[in-house]
Amino acid sequence: MLIKKLESTKIENSKDCTVWEYEYPSKDFSYATALIDGRYPEQKRVTNLKCEEIYYVISGSGIIHSEKGDFEISEGDLYFFEKGEIYWVEGSKLFLALVNAPKWTPEQHKIVD
Repeated sequence: MLIKKLESTKIENSKDCTVWEYEYPSKDFSYATALIDGRYPEQKRVTNLKCEEIYYVISGSGIIHSEKGDFEISEGDLYFFEKGEIYWVEGSKLFLALVNAPKWTPEQHKIVD
C-alpha cells in the first residue's frame, strides 16, 4: 500500500505546529510527520493516555520538556515517550517523523495543567 504525501491529512494543531497524518487500515500503530516552529502546545503540557510515541528528528532542532527532564534534540535523534508521559516541545524548524502504538486518536491526546 502506497500513501503519497498529497494523500495525507494536514492538521494545524496550533500556529506553531502542523501535522500530516497518513491514514492506513492498521489499529496497531500510526504514522505522521510534524513541523514545530515555536512552542507546542501553545500553553500548558500534553500527554497521550493510550499511546507510546516516537519522535524521530528529520531536520531542525528543539527541546523536549518532559516530566523526566529537558532533552535537546536535533537531526537523527529519536525520543521515546512512554504512555502517559507529560511534556511540551520547543522547536526551531523541527521536522519530525511520528510513530504511535497503538494507533493515535485525538480522544486519547490530552492537554494537562
